Amino acid sequence: MYSAPIIRKTFDVLRLIVSSNRSLGVTEIAKTLSLSKSTVFGILRALQDTGFVTKSKTTKKYAVGQELSKLSKIVLQGDVLAMIARPFLEKLVELVDETVFLCAREDNTVRVLDTIETSKKLKISSPIGTKFPITAAAFCKAFLSPMDDNEIRDFLIDRGLPKYTENSIIDVGTYLEEIAKVRQRGYSLDFEEYHLGVRGIATLIIAKSYPVTSICILGFTGSMTEDKLNDMAKHLMNTAAEISDRLSQ
Repeated sequence: MYSAPIIRKTFDVLRLIVSSNRSLGVTEIAKTLSLSKSTVFGILRALQDTGFVTKSKTTKKYAVGQELSKLSKIVLQGDVLAMIARPFLEKLVELVDETVFLCAREDNTVRVLDTIETSKKLKISSPIGTKFPITAAAFCKAFLSPMDDNEIRDFLIDRGLPKYTENSIIDVGTYLEEIAKVRQRGYSLDFEEYHLGVRGIATLIIAKSYPVTSICILGFTGSMTEDKLNDMAKHLMNTAAEISDRLSQ
């Protein structure tokens, strides 16, 4: 069976970048895969030109690009992912009594794949297909958290941090401090940073070491009180872990 060596090497480079879940430089990739730097550089240049990897302006390291993210979403299409996740999300809604959203990043937006509403009358709701800006607080913090700080800084400087409310974080340095807390906790918090009167908690769903989507709990500040947030976060993390395990089988 014929196998083009350069194609195999290209897939090896992509597999390494995805599985590492962090940015990698030419030297590290070449050493890990026992390839010459010139070969790795050529492969990365082609992958960058086609959008399958992205290169940090600051560190010169490479990470997963938008085109690869798009392909992963095609493989795990929204309706299939929602079908797998829904039983877990329905259980989560029962536990937290707030509306839960399953969302995926699409370029500079976050699209709602599924919405499971709480039964109470006063609740947050958005129909399937609704798109939020990637800078919407809880979503943005969750989706950016796997990236290294230099990449995040480049991303935020390029796109800016809009002042949606008086609580919005618009300083890049302060935002990076918040991202550090997200990594430590495993979830992001939104204290009326996107909409006044609305709080949110979000975390990522990981399939075979790759972040594919996120779960977000949204509710009014009056019902998502400080004393409830810790328990909500625990239920959220447990649900994300269950879905991640299911997708990784």
